[in-house]
Amino acid sequence: MAERNEKEVLHKGWDWNSVSEDVWNDASAEFLPVSVNWAKKYRSMLDVGAGKGRHSFYMNKMGLDVKAIDLSESSVEIINRKNVELGCNVKAFQGDMTKLPFDSEEFDCAICFHVIYHTSFEGIGKALSEIRRVLKSGGELFVTFNSKDNPSFKQGEAVNDYTIYKTSGVEKDIPHTYVDFEDVQALMKGFKLIRVQRIKEFVRSGAPASGSHFFVLACKE
Repeated sequence: MAERNEKEVLHKGWDWNSVSEDVWNDASAEFLPVSVNWAKKYRSMLDVGAGKGRHSFYMNKMGLDVKAIDLSESSVEIINRKNVELGCNVKAFQGDMTKLPFDSEEFDCAICFHVIYHTSFEGIGKALSEIRRVLKSGGELFVTFNSKDNPSFKQGEAVNDYTIYKTSGVEKDIPHTYVDFEDVQALMKGFKLIRVQRIKEFVRSGAPASGSHFFVLACKE
């Protein structure tokens, strides 16, 4: 099979109706320390690539006005249904992270958790530019990147030195881009880095696991 050109890398959302693991329903442990701080000082948040709305609902219950956006129609449907079930009022939108349908400087903070790498390297840059646009001056972003030392980097159809397509499972035909710390620094232009961690997994939910990601907290300059 011929390798795909980076210009052919297309965004493709998950079918969230086929995702049943509980992990997608609960706020991530890595985000909890950030969330406590945000709840103290911010009023509005954007959840980019919200999925089933786990972080949106968590922060809405903590008092923030939350808007959630995801490429998948199923995400919007699930969030709207769970609003009723949970007594929340998260506003859900279907849309592309590289073309956010929101006003400039609309949000105090934004989270993009295990989402932004589902495009090309160029696409990540566009998404970060859009997130920066909709953040207020000094607003904070919590974002995750795939690290190039992640074993899954070699498990797919290669596009170039950064991007692969998954070839099976729920993520089949969804692009994954991998970076190193120097790439993170270049991509985060216009943001001041507050904290950058690279976390490697060995066990997840009691079972053996492998993975390596950057967890980045930054503010708009």
